[in-house]
Amino acid sequence: MIAALLAWTAAHAADWRDPKPYIAPVVNLSLISVNGNTSAQAAVGAVGGVRVRYSGQPHWLSHSRAMAVGSYGLNTGSLGGDLRLGSFFGPDGKLAQLQVGPDLWYQGYGKEGAADYWLPWAPGLDIRSVATLKLAREVQIVGEASPGFVFLEERRSDQVKPFDQLTLAAMLVIRAPFARLTIGYSRQYNSYGVVEGLILSGAL
Repeated sequence: MIAALLAWTAAHAADWRDPKPYIAPVVNLSLISVNGNTSAQAAVGAVGGVRVRYSGQPHWLSHSRAMAVGSYGLNTGSLGGDLRLGSFFGPDGKLAQLQVGPDLWYQGYGKEGAADYWLPWAPGLDIRSVATLKLAREVQIVGEASPGFVFLEERRSDQVKPFDQLTLAAMLVIRAPFARLTIGYSRQYNSYGVVEGLILSGAL
């Protein structure tokens, strides 16, 4: 099986064309509700990676990226961060796209007794699945379901076994020539409880 996959990859290597590297700033503003308590959170960072598309039929897309984002509770003073390294793969059609793959991370937020919530710093791994519906070249609807494993006992949740946490999101993405605007909703089940958020995100 592995030998056949390697042989297919070697035979079709020339059909993986036009790698597109990128780097972009990330700015997010979220209104979040944590177990019923509402607060505001801002995040600033950068993301960079490369996308490679298979030119034959069916079309496939390979996307690898690294991301670093710092977060701040606007009305709580909590600080946090999220470092990620992921690689995703899936079909890329004219009307829809699916990307699935591992997303290795190291993150944390707040401190014990924080007014919003506290997630101790820990490494982890998400199995990230993102489906995109292409309504038009400039407008997309994106859905995400990312179950994850946390490599720290106190960060593990019993809500979504056999996983340690789960992130769900739905977003509307509007692409202008030199910028991208994302409006959406997210829901995460983690060791603190349920974290819901309204998302407003921009990238150049």
